[in-house]
Amino acid sequence: MELHFNNIRPKAFSYRNANDSLWGQDIKLTPSGVYQIVASSGSGKSTLVAILSGLRNDYDGSLFIENNAVSSYRSKAWSLWRSEYASFVYQDLRLFPELTAKENIRLAAELNKNNLLQPEILMQMATSLGVDAKLDILVKKLSYGQMQRVAIIRSLSRNYKWLILDEPFSHLDMDNAQKAWKMIITDAHAKRAGVIITSLDPYPFIQPDKVFIL
Repeated sequence: MELHFNNIRPKAFSYRNANDSLWGQDIKLTPSGVYQIVASSGSGKSTLVAILSGLRNDYDGSLFIENNAVSSYRSKAWSLWRSEYASFVYQDLRLFPELTAKENIRLAAELNKNNLLQPEILMQMATSLGVDAKLDILVKKLSYGQMQRVAIIRSLSRNYKWLILDEPFSHLDMDNAQKAWKMIITDAHAKRAGVIITSLDPYPFIQPDKVFIL
């Protein structure tokens, strides 16, 4: 499922019109590819994720998903994209604070009926990221780093063709970030899915097919 950026120029802020940027270029991101988006705060990382999730359309140019212009998408088409083909970790995480960590993870999986995360796999992921003892605790009582790890597990709990992560390691130390990335890339490869990850700086343990500087 190819993503095609055709001369997209966000209206909300200035941007780099350069060969290493997604903005103002004709660029195709191929399925199963890994793409890292590096930019300082306020340079468009979250705007890019919002465009890809259909939450913003205040830009010039065109975005195509599998040769279909998203300008023709209505709410039903965007809902289908987000529920069946794309899985997100937003910068603000969008967890439900009054639910436990486990309930947040299971809720995402249950919305995709055929892709429930098996309890043993959930526990394996949670143990790997050091949040196994936090699964039955309300999300509002977790630290932000713990919430990020829960959000990452949630994003992997269902099938997808694109995994799109907005600064998912901002509150993780290097060890936990590396563990999380290993889990992410293993899951994405198993699902033959593409990955887009944003960050303030390049992560040395990520070996992307392409780095874009916004």
